[in-house]
Amino acid sequence: MKILVIFIATIWFVRLLFNLLSYIHLWFIKEYRWDRMWIHLHTRQGKRILFPARRIPQLTPKTVVLFLSTLLVCGALFVLLPLHPLFSLVVIDIVLFPITAGLVFFMKLPTMIYHEYKISQAVSRLRLHKKMMVIGVTGSFGKTSTKENIATILSTKYKVLKTEASKNSPIGIAETILEKLLVPYDVFVVEMGAYKKGEITRMALMVKPEIGIATGINAQHQDLFGTIETTVEAKYELIAGLVGRRIAIVNADNQHTRQMMQWAKRDGVSVWAYTKEKQNLEADKVFSAANIQADLKGISFDVTVGKERAHVVAPVLGEHQVSNILAAIAGAVAAGMSLASAAKAAHEIQPFTKTLSLIRGINGSIYINDTFNNNPDAAKAALDVLAMANGRKILVFQPMIELGSYTQVSHQEVGKAAARVCDDIILTNANFSEHFIDGVHSVNPKKNVSILTPIETARFIRETVKKDDAVLFKGKEAEFAFKLLT
Repeated sequence: MKILVIFIATIWFVRLLFNLLSYIHLWFIKEYRWDRMWIHLHTRQGKRILFPARRIPQLTPKTVVLFLSTLLVCGALFVLLPLHPLFSLVVIDIVLFPITAGLVFFMKLPTMIYHEYKISQAVSRLRLHKKMMVIGVTGSFGKTSTKENIATILSTKYKVLKTEASKNSPIGIAETILEKLLVPYDVFVVEMGAYKKGEITRMALMVKPEIGIATGINAQHQDLFGTIETTVEAKYELIAGLVGRRIAIVNADNQHTRQMMQWAKRDGVSVWAYTKEKQNLEADKVFSAANIQADLKGISFDVTVGKERAHVVAPVLGEHQVSNILAAIAGAVAAGMSLASAAKAAHEIQPFTKTLSLIRGINGSIYINDTFNNNPDAAKAALDVLAMANGRKILVFQPMIELGSYTQVSHQEVGKAAARVCDDIILTNANFSEHFIDGVHSVNPKKNVSILTPIETARFIRETVKKDDAVLFKGKEAEFAFKLLT
């Protein structure tokens, strides 16, 4: 009997250990924010919090402290609870997530103090540096690619510092400055993200941008912002915070950023617009794209500004990338490059990590890795790329999060697009799957949509794909299946 108890206790302890690692991973990807975690807990995945998907968190000082602190609390509970050891393990299992939540709460104050200290250090270093041209980039989608594009183009003429990956918060910007601003730079390209109003204002006050790029706004993070109107106001904080020359570069093909153009004019900011469409725009400069060509090797187009014209060729996938490159070219011209040299430098642009990166898969198939992020516009753009493939088309898709009142319609729209393009559709979890499937079946009632684990997904792909078939992995969770196949 004693051996059986020890065996059960050992198995249960292993379960607790895996659950703890999964909870810490979840807090990490939610950036230790209670508002984002609260939204997650209302999804189907969140309602099964006692049975989380097995995940290993990234190793950081904070994840290590949270792990060790939780182990300490759980150990104390195990010793102090006046219960049989197995019953103590059951209690700890039930309260494990609340324990991590409580520790995250208690870590908030020291974390905030530490962040404020690092931010003040970074601002001091920035003020002591020689004058740099600072370019801010914001939007609901396309901001990381645009930031990378403009840094690549400007690097052919200037020494450029950029925020790393998607470090687009005040502490992320501060870390970039403290780690990278060790030698003189000419230009600093700063990505700015936000979950509520006031956050971009804080970043603008830190870096004092002269040029601001608004890439486009959609329903992403509506659970946090509340309304699209609030999102627009939050993103406009970059334009409102411009100093010096005050040049706003705005996506004129997005109805919400077009509204920002009017506000910028009202505030006396110089407005530059970029567009893929033929439209008359009231702006100081308009960067227009024409003769757009896109295939699985890359894109090409002509860019026109007034009477100037240049040809652009870039090895990135998707017609939507034209907008990101137009924004980058406009930013480069604003920073001092000629249109011709900026357009030529665009050839050096490479796909950002995990954004529509194409590799060869098993049996001569094609894998399209687009697991960096997911939102309605990005999902539809990725499906347009998948549609270019010749063979069977498979989608591995993570349902989108934090869309608020746009959750249903956004998943239905992406589902419709997927039904038109894909032969097989696999969802990585059941969140909002009913809305996605409604969209699929409104186009093709017989189209099957499966909800599979990463192992099941990888097995299906291995058994199914043939030469020239294409598999699109969309969203962070889709990366787990992708890694099993590569």
